[in-house]
Amino acid sequence: MRKHFDYPPVPVSVNRAHPNLNLTAAGVSIVAATYGLGRYCFGLFLPEIRAEFNLSAELVGLIAGSSYLGYLIATFAGSWGAVLFGPRLPIFAGGVAAATGMALIGLADRLEILALGVFVAGASPGLAYPPFSEVIVRTVEPACQNSVYSWINSGTGFGVALAGPLALYAGSDWRLAWLLFSGLAIVFACWNWFAIPTARSRSIAEPSGVSLRLVLKMNAPKLFVSAFVFGLVSSIYWTYAVDLLVMLTGDHNDAILFWIVLGVAGVTGCFAGQVVNRFGLKNAFVALVGLIGAALAILPVLAGFPAGIFLSAALFGAGFIVQTALFGIWSMAVFKDRPAIGFGCTFFLISLGQGAGPVLAGFLEPVFGLALVFLVSGGLCAGLSLLRPASR
Repeated sequence: MRKHFDYPPVPVSVNRAHPNLNLTAAGVSIVAATYGLGRYCFGLFLPEIRAEFNLSAELVGLIAGSSYLGYLIATFAGSWGAVLFGPRLPIFAGGVAAATGMALIGLADRLEILALGVFVAGASPGLAYPPFSEVIVRTVEPACQNSVYSWINSGTGFGVALAGPLALYAGSDWRLAWLLFSGLAIVFACWNWFAIPTARSRSIAEPSGVSLRLVLKMNAPKLFVSAFVFGLVSSIYWTYAVDLLVMLTGDHNDAILFWIVLGVAGVTGCFAGQVVNRFGLKNAFVALVGLIGAALAILPVLAGFPAGIFLSAALFGAGFIVQTALFGIWSMAVFKDRPAIGFGCTFFLISLGQGAGPVLAGFLEPVFGLALVFLVSGGLCAGLSLLRPASR
């Protein structure tokens, strides 16, 4: 696995007994709150929210898409905030944004408040996640940086898995669940405020002179098209999977168990590096887009069978987290001389696709039905194997 971080760390004061444990756990918690709860859990409660606010399919898509738009905007703010103020402030702000957005969702009595809450909660990981690369570079020993990054990146799975039991506890009161999520986000934000060193970050100079020719160099178009399409189809699953299950089965408890399996499987994302080391980037990419495509297609076909539901959740949960890591590795392989540029462009396009996916599905659902949207999305995802990376 190519190293995610190649810059020398600046010495800071850390707890030498367990120098990375508290930082890693705090990072996992803020990713769980912002990504796992704030950004993705709208889909878990979509059937109840749709019924209470009498939302059309098109409006559901627009509201869900606004979450990803908020993320795109906040990503720039988080990155620049880390440069100007150090990483601790934007990470803390991300936790506060998650708490604020989820509280707005839980207290919403009008559609406008609901949409604002979804937008703010969806923006929160854009503030909190990008600065963590700076934290890791500055505070973690080089030999431990990839491991710490992998664990923090897997926080999404922990958050999604945590949402399930809290949703079961809340029962039919979906608002209570969102308020519980909000409380957790505040706790995790405060934890990160004290866990992240106060040393001001030193900006790292990137080579100047970025040209369109560099960005569109050989193999980059395949990477960028794959990233956009992957973002599009994966967001359809995150947004509509529970809604589809409830439509087909009428059992929301099974849908919550499905969500727990989805999150637990996502924790395996911390092993992305080992997957690449064992099978190579090309083979791992082809296998994973096939598995994620299968997860999308299996859900509407086998929704009547618990084993089919949980198989789909396991395939998607594990595949999504690992696949996002593979996109990062692929981008660094293509842009060896400008890794930050390639990484940023790739994840911008994934997020752009994730913003378009729910909106597109919302307009297609009334015409073709949600089941067919999932089937076509699964085929589209599996077709990304034709755009696989070059052999490494």
